[in-house]
Amino acid sequence: MTSLWELWQVTAARHAKKTVVIDAETGRTWTCAELTEEASRLATSLRGPLVPISQANNPEWLAAFLAAQKIGATALPLDPSLPPDVRREAVRSTGARLPRGRCCVKLTSGTTGELKPIFCAARHLIADGEHICATMGIRASDVNLALIPLGHSYGLGNLVMPLILQATPVVLGRSIVPRQILQWTRDHRVTVFPTVPAVLRALAQLHGIDRLPALRLVISAGAPLGAAVARQFHERYGVKVHNFYGSSETGGICYDTTGGASLGGRSVGKPLKGVRVTLRPDGRVVVRSRAVVGPGRCVLTDLGDWVRSGELRLLGRVGLVANIGGKKVAPARVERALRSAHGVSDAWVTVLKDARGHDYLAAAVETEHTREEIEAGLCRRLSLWQFPKRYFIARVLPRTGRGKLDVAALRARLEPGSPALL
Repeated sequence: MTSLWELWQVTAARHAKKTVVIDAETGRTWTCAELTEEASRLATSLRGPLVPISQANNPEWLAAFLAAQKIGATALPLDPSLPPDVRREAVRSTGARLPRGRCCVKLTSGTTGELKPIFCAARHLIADGEHICATMGIRASDVNLALIPLGHSYGLGNLVMPLILQATPVVLGRSIVPRQILQWTRDHRVTVFPTVPAVLRALAQLHGIDRLPALRLVISAGAPLGAAVARQFHERYGVKVHNFYGSSETGGICYDTTGGASLGGRSVGKPLKGVRVTLRPDGRVVVRSRAVVGPGRCVLTDLGDWVRSGELRLLGRVGLVANIGGKKVAPARVERALRSAHGVSDAWVTVLKDARGHDYLAAAVETEHTREEIEAGLCRRLSLWQFPKRYFIARVLPRTGRGKLDVAALRARLEPGSPALL
């Protein structure tokens, strides 16, 4: 069985003098040979079986990850924004459960907010990287802009594995300042930009005209991408955004190859090459591939259906349904309708209860429009009884460090008695 270190040795020998790491903050560069040398030096001071890596995107992160692979240890990427006590507990609990033969642990909070370890073998990460490169057309000659965290499932699949598999260079950035992102993209002739909807929204709203002649591929994952944001970015820069759907347990699942599904807000695209997606009778998404951790098959909590010619549309998650006057409606359906409304960048809908214990829908909406304007657009998509009863409307909704909507903050704003409610 090929290890990630063995794979990197082959890649580095083939591209020894190629510059593959660029620190956007300092301008310093590393070749394959230099990155190998740094990883080998660091490996002499590491002790397994678990190697925590808790830092923002920088060359030292990559060297530490490769060093862990060299000594046969398991890398544990930790979000540096986590409180120290949470990081310590993650190391303790993960180490106590660590199975043999694993090269990396993905930590995911899922829907519970509690960190859950996904123990990955090298074969899982290699398969995911191969599926992504083959489907998205990411080549050794491309240049990846690395703003998403390297240690998240998205970063491992789209940034770390293309580097290890084929020496695809990465420009490492730690700042999410829109003008700075554009400058890095121009200066380093970035061709591929995997990012999240919140960053795309900020870039689309910049004033002035910018040309990004080298940029050919923009990928959005980590949170639902609203059609309005995809259209705004396309109009602003002339580059389509491609929806990408995946999970920590399965790696990449679906991808919008043409960008048309993202512009129309209709789906997350078709299954990646090497990935098989089916739907259970209850609508839950089932994924089979060599990248799936476990028996090669994973049943997700996501619900979906098929649209067009094999495109997957997500309908929400299992469990949350509102009973309104004896009729049932899933908040995800209302979210989709809101995101499709003119001028709405994003939305989140939940179920609350009134003083009598009856369900009602509450929505957080990212827009500059009024409630009346929003509901005028909803009339064409929903029945009146499906309309949210309570709204929190803001030009920019709060988000987590991963670019996802901050559900805890939104729920607090939507609870009865909160300010700024409509």
